[in-house]
This record gives sequence, C-alpha cells and structure tokens, in this order.
Amino acid sequence: MKGITLKDYEAVIQPHRGPDGKIISGLVIGDTLHQNQALILNLHKGELKERPMAGCGISDMLLDNDPIYWRTLIREQLEMDRQTVTNIKITTKSIEIDAQY
Repeated sequence: MKGITLKDYEAVIQPHRGPDGKIISGLVIGDTLHQNQALILNLHKGELKERPMAGCGISDMLLDNDPIYWRTLIREQLEMDRQTVTNIKITTKSIEIDAQY
C-alpha cells in the first residue's frame, strides 16, 4: 500500500519547488506496510482517535506468558487493517509477521 511515509512518527517532508519558487510537492509517498504494522503493534487501544479499537499495546507483552493470546490479537488487528496475514511467529527475541495488503 502506498501512503505518506513516517520517520520517528512524523511525516517525512522533502519540499520540491517549481520555477517560480512555490512548493509543488513535499510529502514523501512510499510503501507503508511495515510502518503500519509497527504502529498497530505499538498503539494501545484508544490512542488513535480515528480508530479507538486499533492497536495491540505490545509493551504490555513484556511480562506476559501467553503468546497465543498475543498472536491472535496481532492477527485480528492486522486483519482489521485489511492485511492478509499468512503467518505470525512470536519468539523470546522477536515477532515475525508475514502479511500483505
């Protein structure tokens, strides 16, 4: 999916000026799959005003011992974002997500 790219949760802006000095474009457009997945994992429910039910709140996973719950929650949230999830693997060191729009 193409969209506005973010860096450190801020829009990436690279203004391009026309011959008259006016800005003709500025927001960087690119693939947003991985950035959207990261946002979904990091957000807690209620943090995103436009979609209050979006988010996994992955920071709460630190002391939890139920990876099946988290795998199910991550899958549900990604599917709510209209991603087709092939596989989610949770290990002690990482979370691997295989999903596409």
